[in-house]
Amino acid sequence: MIRLSFLFLLFFSVPVLHAEEAAGEPLRFCNSHWPPYSYGDADGQAVGGYAVDFINEIARRIERPVQLHILPWLRCLKMAEDGTADGIMLLTENDERKHFLVMSTPLIWDANLLWYRGDNPQARARLSFAELQGLRIGVVTGFNYGESFNSAVEQFNLTLDDAPSIVSNFKRLERGWIDVFLVNRMAGEYSLHDYPQLKSRLVAQQGPFEAVGFRIGLAKTGRGAGLIDQFDQAIRDMLQDGTVVRIMSSEPFDYL
Repeated sequence: MIRLSFLFLLFFSVPVLHAEEAAGEPLRFCNSHWPPYSYGDADGQAVGGYAVDFINEIARRIERPVQLHILPWLRCLKMAEDGTADGIMLLTENDERKHFLVMSTPLIWDANLLWYRGDNPQARARLSFAELQGLRIGVVTGFNYGESFNSAVEQFNLTLDDAPSIVSNFKRLERGWIDVFLVNRMAGEYSLHDYPQLKSRLVAQQGPFEAVGFRIGLAKTGRGAGLIDQFDQAIRDMLQDGTVVRIMSSEPFDYL
């Protein structure tokens, strides 16, 4: 009877110990090198940016440690899909990503613009996707441009030409390899921070994109999916108490 009681106690105590141990383990988040949202050092450790500040503040509020890594974007997505990473620091929502991520309340909103070479006679605002017909459109591999844009690509047979980064697309734009590049103003301008001459030769115009929310994605097969309510509450509190505005008002290049 004593032996049976001991085994009963052992059976129910092991899961508790595992749960407590798991609760103390850092959650692993990743993002790409994506100024001004996330920066990394030579070892791939996150050193700053708005997304990094958001995650660190949320981790403090929910009392859960985190490890933040800067990786190639497609690798980060794949790690979140297979549960190797517990989440992604900041991204937009689409149907494909919702298959493997639980999406948080949005932290910020922004819209893509149309970037041209300044001397391009075609450089103008375009308020419908149909107006992009006939242009070579530069996009970043793996980035989400929204379901409306994806539908327009099929409907209007738009010509897409992808490259691995924002900067590489700007350089292709300057060389005339693409006609227009799609990226929001904040990410575009910060990516050009170290390229003032290139920046001076480019111009941004309004496009047909609506502002979209940037969220935290928790991997469904990771250890953080069950914390979505805590993440959402922390985000609501940060929006209400001005923390998000304070972080967005800081100068991210102080981290470099």
